[in-house]
Amino acid sequence: MKTNRRNFIKGISSVGLFSLSYPLLSSCISDKDVLTEKITKIEFYQYNINIPRYFSFGTWLNRQHIFMKISVGDYYGWSEIPASRNNPDVDLSPWVQYVKQFKGLSVLEAQKLLQSQQVKGSKTSFKYLELMDMGLLDLAGRLQNKPSIELLDLHEKGAVPGLYCILHKDENKVREEAEKSLEQNLGHHMKFKMYGDVEVDLKLLRIIREVLGDDAVVISDVNKGYKKWKSLEELAEILNTFKENGLNAIEDPAPLSTDQWITLQKMTGDLDLIPDAPMRPAWNGVNKLQKGMGRIINLHPSTMGSFHHTSLLAKKVHDIGAKVMIGDDSLVGPACTAWQQIAIGAGATWVEAIEKEEDSKDYLACVLKSATTKRNDGYFTLDSKSGFGLELDEKQLKRICKRYIEV
Repeated sequence: MKTNRRNFIKGISSVGLFSLSYPLLSSCISDKDVLTEKITKIEFYQYNINIPRYFSFGTWLNRQHIFMKISVGDYYGWSEIPASRNNPDVDLSPWVQYVKQFKGLSVLEAQKLLQSQQVKGSKTSFKYLELMDMGLLDLAGRLQNKPSIELLDLHEKGAVPGLYCILHKDENKVREEAEKSLEQNLGHHMKFKMYGDVEVDLKLLRIIREVLGDDAVVISDVNKGYKKWKSLEELAEILNTFKENGLNAIEDPAPLSTDQWITLQKMTGDLDLIPDAPMRPAWNGVNKLQKGMGRIINLHPSTMGSFHHTSLLAKKVHDIGAKVMIGDDSLVGPACTAWQQIAIGAGATWVEAIEKEEDSKDYLACVLKSATTKRNDGYFTLDSKSGFGLELDEKQLKRICKRYIEV
């Protein structure tokens, strides 16, 4: 950071500026010059990943991510969002047009504009909202020399285990990935995709248990793939079969109403149900979540739409006696450390949004400093820094990225 911070944020008092809305700034700024400081630059880096990922709903042969840097003079914030899949020559002009409306606004004006879009019935994609929200939140923290999670009123500090995810249907690949998780010291928490076929899913579960042993926490995500049941009893029987074969928890097993979630959780005993889709976006999840709906609640990147509401949702999860988990959208870059910090600040039971050894390899070579670190035991720790604390070698980043755009 530059030495002009003292002049830049002078006049800060202790009165909450956004106490009635978004906690972007932790204090009231009385200096008019600060209130009129404008967003001077927005930059896009297109980072391509060419490693296939396999889901119950289809295959991603490749992905195209946007890394965004948003600046006010010498101060900046980073964010990341997956822009497209299976489209190496993606047209980024819709993303450019979206962020253009924020350039030239003050940080406060930009946040107010963003808030107006983070509402029920909003026609703006949650991904567009999160791309800008993360960048502004990072920038606001750096301007005030405060960790961004403190602006979200998230204050836990304990290490959080990383969650290794397997996205393969091929049995040999599943075994290979499970073995990789052990090599990376992430075999203690494993998530794998199910495909809505009991025979197939059971084979994959047994392979994972065989490799990881009995002590690992193993969860699955079937993306509401079990749809042919005629009664909750029939669905519960399927899930209990998985539990008897070593499954600890399952995300979105089927399309369910809130009452069905609550009833099914009672019928599956110590198998933890994890609502994911019902929590999207976060402002709906805060209102929809009910006690007993599941024991672990997934706050899923790219679908929350608002970090302020994500924080409120995390607090409600704890209030009803459930646990927070931070999911993933196959993130590879700046968003990983941001979501890891949110996981730590919210006291999450695990974080899935972690840098991937293969997908993130080129990006990681550009990281100069990060506020989060993966320990040797596969847990992520926080060394608090202003904003989200990420510093990148931007010359190297330009070299490895498919495209660079200054908005």
